[in-house]
Amino acid sequence: MVEREKDMKLRVVFLGGIEEIGKNMTLFEFENESILLDAGFKFPGAELLGIDKVIPDITYLLDNIDKLKGIILSHGHADHIGAIRYFADKIKVPIYSSPLTLGILKEELPSYMSKALNFVEVKLPSTYTIGKTKVDFIRMTHSIPDGFSTVFHTPFGSIVESGDFKVDLTPIDNKPIDLQSLAQAGKQGVLLYMGDSTNADEEGFTGSEKTVGQKLEDLIRGTNQRVFVGTFSTNLHRLQQVFDIAKKVNRKVLVDGKSILQVIQVASKLKYFQVDQSQLISYAQAAQIPDSEILILTTGTQGEPFSGLTRLARNNHDSLQIKKGDVVIISADPIPGNERFVCQVIDSLLKHGAEVIYKREGVHVSGHGSKEDLRLMLSILKPKFFIPIHGEYRQMYAHTQIAQATGIPASNTVIVENGTIISLNKNQLTKIGRIPAEPVFIDGKMVGDIEYSVIDERKRLSREGVLNAVILVNKKTRKMSTDPIIETKGLMSTKFSSELFLLAKKGIEEVVVKWSNQNGNAADLEKMVKGYLSSFITSEVRRNPIIFVTVLGA
Repeated sequence: MVEREKDMKLRVVFLGGIEEIGKNMTLFEFENESILLDAGFKFPGAELLGIDKVIPDITYLLDNIDKLKGIILSHGHADHIGAIRYFADKIKVPIYSSPLTLGILKEELPSYMSKALNFVEVKLPSTYTIGKTKVDFIRMTHSIPDGFSTVFHTPFGSIVESGDFKVDLTPIDNKPIDLQSLAQAGKQGVLLYMGDSTNADEEGFTGSEKTVGQKLEDLIRGTNQRVFVGTFSTNLHRLQQVFDIAKKVNRKVLVDGKSILQVIQVASKLKYFQVDQSQLISYAQAAQIPDSEILILTTGTQGEPFSGLTRLARNNHDSLQIKKGDVVIISADPIPGNERFVCQVIDSLLKHGAEVIYKREGVHVSGHGSKEDLRLMLSILKPKFFIPIHGEYRQMYAHTQIAQATGIPASNTVIVENGTIISLNKNQLTKIGRIPAEPVFIDGKMVGDIEYSVIDERKRLSREGVLNAVILVNKKTRKMSTDPIIETKGLMSTKFSSELFLLAKKGIEEVVVKWSNQNGNAADLEKMVKGYLSSFITSEVRRNPIIFVTVLGA
């Protein structure tokens, strides 16, 4: 860049991924240009009834889309790439990422979207110029291959965003974290480091993925029963180990789940995954093979409603059924907020007679660095300023404590929120404002059309029920022509409703008389009956249902 430093405008806009696990999205603004890093969604918590996904508010991005010069996707997990489809039709810039990440993204997008986008395959390590900004891509180790950190070069020093990572020197693909390139970035001078905080409150180093393989092999060798292994569909290193173990112990593999099969197909095509096709069997073939020769790879480690493990737990799977003695290994930890769903699945599997192995030491290691991983990164990069990202508040806070312990002044460690805009130069990092950053709900085909008020109504419906009353009034006499029709859902049993019906009917008759004397219209009567029924139900059953009143004939 040729601009003088004093004239440079360098800003970072946090659109998502702060104080939460998921929907990661950060916009870097360099003078009159910008680069977007990641665009993910997250799955809703139990409180968001009926919501399918949650994405960041991209209004600011779209309002400034003409400044956008490129999009970088750090790796292929949905919390980093899953929101692209919701603004893909507005994208006129290249999307930079590894071949695997782009392959997964293309499978997720409708074909017409993929054909319209400009994909740039990034090799690691490498350097690209995006707009006027030089950007380095440095290999990191995570639970999916070819994740990377991103280094933006500016006249004030570099900005480093870690991506999701742990320090794994013995990864499954034999491509360890590139500490040498990270050290080189540190020597050149890091102005700002933004680091993954997911496990900042966990002691020590996060274990290597290879440690899981031996534990899984021991468990699978130790039984003659059918074995189910549940894991994330994009945890390719785990999937590879499961296939390798199955081959060693002479078990065929049934892949149960479209998402796992899709990822395996993409990764195999791109040479990221090795599978002997003779290992794979169908549901029909599995029914003909002894239990001791079957391994079923499935989804549902987060208790997702339509996943394999959940359907097995509910006994409504189309092709499989849990039977006494089955061994189910859940090779993943619950994402915060999903614990209750996972426990319900485990309980049901146990009731069906399965042995369920979960949270046992060795069946899972995280793809995110713990305290010592994070301390090592900070020591290598030696940044002037530090901002924790990708974590809930307690984890981000813990990460700032680690940063300060490595020598970064407390005044230079800043915790931000979604929507925060920071400005920085060689000597100063300042919060200069906020933009709207409320979560956007995906509900079926509706994007952003569902507000919290709708969620509140759903909660009330689930908690209080609904009452519907139809009142037929004689237009001439202005009296009820027949008994009111009162129906309830989720409020009370039919028997209880019948006992209260006469009381409700008498009260409605009195309301109609009062309305008639006041010479009101149909809308007035609806309002009056609704008010009466609200008070009546609250008094009689201590509930506050949603009430609908229809007046006919008035």
